[in-house]
Amino acid sequence: MKTRGFLVPLACIAFGLFALPLPGFPSPEEGKGLEKIPYGDFERWLTRIIKESALVGGEEKEVYAIADKGVVRGKIPYVNTTSPWASSNVYAEVWGVDKVNCNVRPGPHEGGSCAVLTTEMISFRAAGMIRMNVITAAAIYLGRTFEPIRDMNASYSCVDMGIPFTRHPRNLVLDYAARIGNTGTLVHASGRKKEEYPGKDRAVILIQLQKRWEEDGQVYAYRVATGELAINQSVDWQEQARVPLVYGKPENPEDLTQFGRLHSQFHTRNSEGKNVPIQEVGWAEEGTQATHLILFICSGTQGAYRGELGNSLSVDNIALEY
Repeated sequence: MKTRGFLVPLACIAFGLFALPLPGFPSPEEGKGLEKIPYGDFERWLTRIIKESALVGGEEKEVYAIADKGVVRGKIPYVNTTSPWASSNVYAEVWGVDKVNCNVRPGPHEGGSCAVLTTEMISFRAAGMIRMNVITAAAIYLGRTFEPIRDMNASYSCVDMGIPFTRHPRNLVLDYAARIGNTGTLVHASGRKKEEYPGKDRAVILIQLQKRWEEDGQVYAYRVATGELAINQSVDWQEQARVPLVYGKPENPEDLTQFGRLHSQFHTRNSEGKNVPIQEVGWAEEGTQATHLILFICSGTQGAYRGELGNSLSVDNIALEY
């Protein structure tokens, strides 16, 4: 397995941002040792049962959320009010057509549950005639997704990525296992067209600290710290693996994935309630106070509607180490 990763400065003020309290997180003065991220043991899952539109088959589908146990029936937009986790499991309503995606599921680990993220192809016939194929990499992250999804090309614009956070951990600690096909063939499928092309995909575990601020409705950020583990081959369970955070500019930022480098793909709510890009403008200086934490775990790094079918990443027991 190849490990690439560092920590870089990121921060922000919680303008209208998703400000969910994190039960179980210690106060800053208690920040020593390990602090478990709430619901990061993946022992609790909410099951949503949603009937898709007749135009795309009309089947009843189960969609899982990392939240308190229960069952919710119907086309009800999900809001994570107690759990800080959101995922690529979503309910979409595009042009009046209801469709769901579910590629994050509970799986077995150590006599309990873990989260299993799998890159999958959704195939269906629109109006019973047109064959549609959509490939999606699975992801879990701290933050919030705004349902229903109205635009399938929206990517991260419907996600409020990250949570307010002011502490400075040394490592991300977690258990993980991966199944990476390394077939040399990737797929691009975003609807009616499906094509294969040469390449390789990796799973990624990413932690970032940012310092954010808002000017004229736009949100900017310095990257305070970055930790990244890019996984390019299958590996059995690694217990209490550590992903170190590097503060300031990493030595070789070009070695990071597209999510680990400075970028503006992720979005957040501004003070006007609009979801806008988080524009990373540079690496923070030493000693910069973080305002936000991003934790993003994904079965692929190729971006929207691209990846290697069947690649999967399982994670469990996620914590921060000081």
